Amino acid sequence: MSALTLVHLTSVGPDKPPATVEFGPHLTVIYGASESGKSYIVEAIDYMLGATKLKPIREAEGYTHVLLGLRTEDGDVITLCRELGGNKVDVFDTDIRTLPASAPTHRLSVKHSPKADNNLSRHLLKILDVDGRRVLKSAAQGQLRTLSFRDLAHLCVISDTRMADPRSPVLASGQSTAAPAEKSVFRFLLTGEDEPERPAGASDVEKKVGRGRIDLLDQLITETQSSLEIQVNEPELHAQLGRLEEALAGATAANGELVTQRFDLVERGRSLSSQTTANRERAGELRTLLGRFGLLRQQYESDLDRLRMVAEAGSLLGYFFREGPCVFCGAAPEHQQSGHQLAETEDLQVAVVAEIRKTTDLHADLITTMEDLEEQLTQLQDERAAFTAASGTLAAELGRLDERLAPLQEDTKALLATRSKIQNDLALHAQIQRLENMKATLSSVTTAPASTMLDAIPAAELADFENTVREILTAWKVPGDNRVTYDQKTAEISVGDRPRSSRGRGMRSIIHAAFTVALARYTASRSLPHPGFVVLDSPLLTYREPDEDDIKIPYDVVAHFYRTLQNDPSAQVIIVENVDPPHDLSGQATLYPFHTAGAERRGFYPS
Repeated sequence: MSALTLVHLTSVGPDKPPATVEFGPHLTVIYGASESGKSYIVEAIDYMLGATKLKPIREAEGYTHVLLGLRTEDGDVITLCRELGGNKVDVFDTDIRTLPASAPTHRLSVKHSPKADNNLSRHLLKILDVDGRRVLKSAAQGQLRTLSFRDLAHLCVISDTRMADPRSPVLASGQSTAAPAEKSVFRFLLTGEDEPERPAGASDVEKKVGRGRIDLLDQLITETQSSLEIQVNEPELHAQLGRLEEALAGATAANGELVTQRFDLVERGRSLSSQTTANRERAGELRTLLGRFGLLRQQYESDLDRLRMVAEAGSLLGYFFREGPCVFCGAAPEHQQSGHQLAETEDLQVAVVAEIRKTTDLHADLITTMEDLEEQLTQLQDERAAFTAASGTLAAELGRLDERLAPLQEDTKALLATRSKIQNDLALHAQIQRLENMKATLSSVTTAPASTMLDAIPAAELADFENTVREILTAWKVPGDNRVTYDQKTAEISVGDRPRSSRGRGMRSIIHAAFTVALARYTASRSLPHPGFVVLDSPLLTYREPDEDDIKIPYDVVAHFYRTLQNDPSAQVIIVENVDPPHDLSGQATLYPFHTAGAERRGFYPS
């Protein structure tokens, strides 16, 4: 994976001497008293990488532009030039340290846009080969967005305020609405995988429209209920109708043949009603099963895709094996056995092929079952159509019989009138039920949330990262239990079973620094995406007065902190700190003492 190296930061202006610091390829330490412009350097780097603004300071008066030199993976140097307070960045395909006199190679907008590539974010992402990668935008609606370089900058350029902030190193913005995206970016760095597509929930507009329709249905239901003439429930109406039919049968005994015919029709109608109800219930059960089996089918197909990806990844691991620690078991070269990697690759392939075969068989069985259920559902639908037609025929025959029975006695007329009311109310009840069903469907659509769970970081990758943080804390001689855990739900990092947020300011800073360095080391060792540099402001000490004697802090932590970083080739590290580094770093790191006894310069800007 491609990476960037910071070459220099330079501030220029008409008739002003350049203010510049050059960064070493591995470790650069800028140290000294507070109020000497050290933190301004960190803010200026962030500003050149797309931050919205750079806080003005008195020493910068007369300076108009900031230049940031970057070295790409192939060794070429480009220079970013941005006017103080401007929203455009000029890109020059060369290393410049003065006010530009020529036209830039590119003129880019600071604001990221996925629809246009003339912006700084996408220009840098293309250099890193991660342009267009997708992360989660909204967990509530399952929306995705493209990766921005600012997503990465928050995890490698750490200000003094963020360094000691109780908030998780992952949650840079502190806004709850941005938390899903920030967790998704961290997952992307640890896995190199885009956020997968997920079912989208209803939008706010859809929910608003749905609620309006529900209100309208409620009004229709109320109006229909007010039209009921007999205030009893539907089962009781059916019972009354049955009793009424029996009374009519007795009243029309004189017309025996007509009554017998009508009774037969009623019985057939009841039978059809029961069959229709049973048909509807069975069809509902089949639809529910098909819905669940459809989700299971998607899961099987997703599993097969993942297994094929694992098979391909295993083949690549064996193919690209080079001298060094074993990519499968981690054994050092002197402890490796000949052909071990090929055997591991073959074992992995055998296991994956077996799992693919098993999953394919399950998938085929499921498809067969679903086809059988769909055939049953089609048969039920045909039966229901036949029931409906038969019911219509019965109703027509009943109507004709009723016309012939009309001349009967007055009590028969009264019974018929009552029956009409009952049938009308039953029709209204059926209409109410249809409206209730429509309301329930709308309610499920407007209230059902999208999946709010991020795809979890695989346990193996997360454990490796946690172990990397632990190794760094141990190498720095940070006292105490250095076991590290990361909570994927809250993004909280804990050391020794204590959340970082519950620690003191000093420990929060050290843990944040270890987290940031570990992320760079982890991604570099696995060729995963990362800018390639780390900028840390005040990871060891928070304040020191000008010309004050060195503040006493545990020497072991300070010494091992710097020595570990200077010997770590995984990323370029720039430290801005109040406390002096160990004296034996001279010659092995790039050092800038500001505003300290014997220092050549008072700060970033010339005095």
